[in-house]
Amino acid sequence: MLRHVAGIAEIVADWPAAVSFYRDTLGLEIKEQMEGAYAVVSVPGVLHFGVWNRADAAESVFGSREAIDRVPLGFTLEFEVDDVDAAAAQLAANGCQLVTPPKTEPWGQKSCRMVAVGGGLLGFAETPWGRRISQQLVAEKPDA
Repeated sequence: MLRHVAGIAEIVADWPAAVSFYRDTLGLEIKEQMEGAYAVVSVPGVLHFGVWNRADAAESVFGSREAIDRVPLGFTLEFEVDDVDAAAAQLAANGCQLVTPPKTEPWGQKSCRMVAVGGGLLGFAETPWGRRISQQLVAEKPDA
């Protein structure tokens, strides 16, 4: 079912402060600021890292910015899957409750989401531009 980690994002209450932290404090490049309050941050070794305003996350996940209290602050993890509909069916068959059924986002990614056992947001996606990874990252222990 899982291909690879599609992305990680931090869901924040103070989006400008979070973007400033990653850019100004950590010195990371903000590659893109998307409509609404979502920024893509260039982090070495990470395919996709985002900073997502909590209200925008509520709109995407629950269909309403009014659902802001239902979106946990912290990090969300998203997995790339072969087929979102099949992943959703498999999750449901295993007793998982989706908070977002399969849908195509305005940016072209098809996804579904659930709340993970630990309380964080967990997503499963088909990302047209993220289907192939150009290199494999492998951590190796230093010579002892």
